[in-house]
Amino acid sequence: DLPAEFFVSLRDRGTSLVRFVRNKKLNDTIRLHFAQYDKGLISDRVQVPKSELMRAVQEKLSTSTQLLELRPDTIEFYYTRGLRHRIPVKVSANITASAQHYVQQISTIPDSVDVYAASAVLDTMSAAYTQALSKQELRENYSMMVPLRTLPGVKFEPSEVQVKVAVGYYMEKKVEVPIVGLNFPPNKALRTFPAKALITFRVSASDFNRITAENFALVPTYEELMQNPESKYRLQLKSLPKGVSNVRITPREVDYLIEEVDDTNETGENIEEADEG
Repeated sequence: DLPAEFFVSLRDRGTSLVRFVRNKKLNDTIRLHFAQYDKGLISDRVQVPKSELMRAVQEKLSTSTQLLELRPDTIEFYYTRGLRHRIPVKVSANITASAQHYVQQISTIPDSVDVYAASAVLDTMSAAYTQALSKQELRENYSMMVPLRTLPGVKFEPSEVQVKVAVGYYMEKKVEVPIVGLNFPPNKALRTFPAKALITFRVSASDFNRITAENFALVPTYEELMQNPESKYRLQLKSLPKGVSNVRITPREVDYLIEEVDDTNETGENIEEADEG
């Protein structure tokens, strides 16, 4: 795009300047003929020199009026004969949700735009980025029109996109999880008091039914307990399901015993008697 307007400083007799203003000469359009700068290239960057701009403005003035200053004194424009790519839109944003909410998704409409530029520039462009967007502590879905980041010699179509932020909310859930010993020898067994622990956690509303007690494991290992100098064991989760946060375990510590167990198969004898019967 060319500049929307020029600033000019003129010198003349007061009556001449008043007549100039009354005739609305300042609103005249300066026309630049593209054919004058067209070199027949597929794409190019054109700089219009100050002398040509001064001449175009001077033609609008009377012979007695002096043109003292012109801003901008040089303009440039880019053109391309249909060179374009379709590239995706990416959002440049710093967006957060409130403590009880989370940013579920950020999307744009449209999700891609046409970009016009010289071939050397098109080959380096993989995405169009929005201007910086900042929103904090969102509690509900948000949407606004955001211009794309401008680049010299590059035109986007469209030049702005709709940015949509989907905001979800967290729910609290509680599940009972059994405490199970891991890597114990066949003749030893773990007894904890209590045998189960209550796990309280925060999860998105969309995952509330998906996350159950089966997604958690409280598995103290035999090696850990053998090296534990205390009579209590501090429960801990080895890993968390995706989408779960703010986890609390109740009780945090449990009493435990490692018992000797008889590894003879008494049930086998019962089975034989049943067979004989």
